[in-house]
Amino acid sequence: MIATPPASLRAAFALLALPLLLWSGSARPAAFAVTNVTATVQDGQYLLDATVRYAFSEAVLEALGHGVPIVVELHVEVRREGAWLWEPDVVDLRQRSQIRYSPLSGTYLTTSLDTGAQRTFATRDAAVAALGEVRQLPVVRVSTLEPGMSYLIELRASLDIEALPLPLRPRAYLSDDWNLGSDWSRWRLRP
Repeated sequence: MIATPPASLRAAFALLALPLLLWSGSARPAAFAVTNVTATVQDGQYLLDATVRYAFSEAVLEALGHGVPIVVELHVEVRREGAWLWEPDVVDLRQRSQIRYSPLSGTYLTTSLDTGAQRTFATRDAAVAALGEVRQLPVVRVSTLEPGMSYLIELRASLDIEALPLPLRPRAYLSDDWNLGSDWSRWRLRP
């Protein structure tokens, strides 16, 4: 026969477990959203267009306002539909962009860290909106894909905590205000 713990012990355990259950069950909505995704073929290559809505938290906006550069990353994967887990991706691409506020000029600067292209904006909202414009991103050559096969293109946007200044990283890793990202957007590609 198995002995059951006393009622007071069961009640104490339930009180200790309740915050954990509430915390694990309260999923926050995605802070970023990927929309309007299209892929077109140009010069034998698939080019990706998309819009990313970046909804930065107050903590991120405050840091940005104090001159801390904020880096976001687009992660693009192309996989054969139905591929085994151990099969490599056809494409695993990461594109990083930075937004930075210059207190001296009062302007916002967006920079593609992959190409070095820069744009200057008078307002934060305009800079954040421009940061979310993905245009003509080369993803995969048509010759790489097998005709008649289906592929999945997946796209996700996230804030790059590793690009923050070192003293800010520990707080960022432990705070929901900094762990920002979108859900994966998936769609089929059939060459």
